[in-house]
Amino acid sequence: MVVVATLAAGVLTSRPSVAAPVLTSAQANIRFASSVECEVGLTLVVSGATEIEHRLELLDGASVELLEVRDATEARAPRDVGRTRSLVLTPSVPGGNYTFRYRVEQASARRHRCPLWLPTVPADGRTRAVRVEVDLPAGTVASGTMPAFAWAGPHGVATLAHLPAFVIVPFAAEGSARPWDVSRVMDAAAIVTLVGASTLWLRRQKGQHG
Repeated sequence: MVVVATLAAGVLTSRPSVAAPVLTSAQANIRFASSVECEVGLTLVVSGATEIEHRLELLDGASVELLEVRDATEARAPRDVGRTRSLVLTPSVPGGNYTFRYRVEQASARRHRCPLWLPTVPADGRTRAVRVEVDLPAGTVASGTMPAFAWAGPHGVATLAHLPAFVIVPFAAEGSARPWDVSRVMDAAAIVTLVGASTLWLRRQKGQHG
């Protein structure tokens, strides 16, 4: 019995480990039709999975329309999960690339924000094989985007290590006032936090020595 148990243990431990699914590459093409409407085409390659769930941020007042799926089939109809929309796709070729397009319309309070329908598997974080391209309406310019893009007119490109859950691309007509600037808002928030923390520390010091 000891020999049998030992052999069984050897068979179990000698089984090759199954690699976890990983996002191998991603190409996102985003076109802003207006400040509240964007259309997205995603081409993805996910290794190690035959059925892939995707989640899209869907905040209050937002709507999404799935326009097209290529080289994959829907395993089930999209459904809401919390504040996200779930989409499960089965690529025609396991580990091969597949593409889908969708349109999102946001509430006016979330202008310039476009969510990406992310696969629920991580990128390896090393190869920077994620490319995001943005096209703005003609005659507009962007400012203070997240992530940062390299711009050639109204066309922006970013190469990243991970696929972001959303992009924020404030833009306005050329020659008009600068649109809402994400980086400036973040800087202002950091300054307010620092000042508040410093003030609280000074008050505590005065209290201890008063």
